[in-house]
Amino acid sequence: MLTLRRLGLLGGAVAGSGVLLVLLLDGLKAAGAVVTVLVVTALLVARYVAGAGAFDSGRRDEVRLLRTRAPGMGEWRRNVGTATGPDGALYYRAVLRPELRRLYTAVLAEHHHVSLDHQPRRAAELIGPELWPWLGHEPPRTGPDGDVPLDVLRRLVDRLEALGTPRTRNPPYS
Repeated sequence: MLTLRRLGLLGGAVAGSGVLLVLLLDGLKAAGAVVTVLVVTALLVARYVAGAGAFDSGRRDEVRLLRTRAPGMGEWRRNVGTATGPDGALYYRAVLRPELRRLYTAVLAEHHHVSLDHQPRRAAELIGPELWPWLGHEPPRTGPDGDVPLDVLRRLVDRLEALGTPRTRNPPYS
């Protein structure tokens, strides 16, 4: 089975053999040119694989974190009313939580360069330990007929707004 390490070793061996062959057949200048091309190609591939395009669309298409261009909760009043009602836990898990997770995903990626799904510990630090259970991988266990506290929804929205506020930089010392 080809692991990433074995694939790298195989690629290195093939590249080394190619450089050695060019060195023997065409000389030092040609081998130097091949090494330069190989290094540039390796750097471009490493940049692409590492996901630099997620924040810099220089080599990839724009990352689509949201289904719409303008992120928003849409019918927020109805959503809150339903989520705080008698079937609130079901509605929160089915409708409101996925929408909140999409908004948090966009804000964390845009303003903090953190992935909600791939960096859950860092996301939990930014969101806060008291709110993370409401957005984490496992929804809170409030029961099928439990309600979602209104203050939790309010704090989730307040934290979302705080995370989305551009940070001001301190002016340089005079």
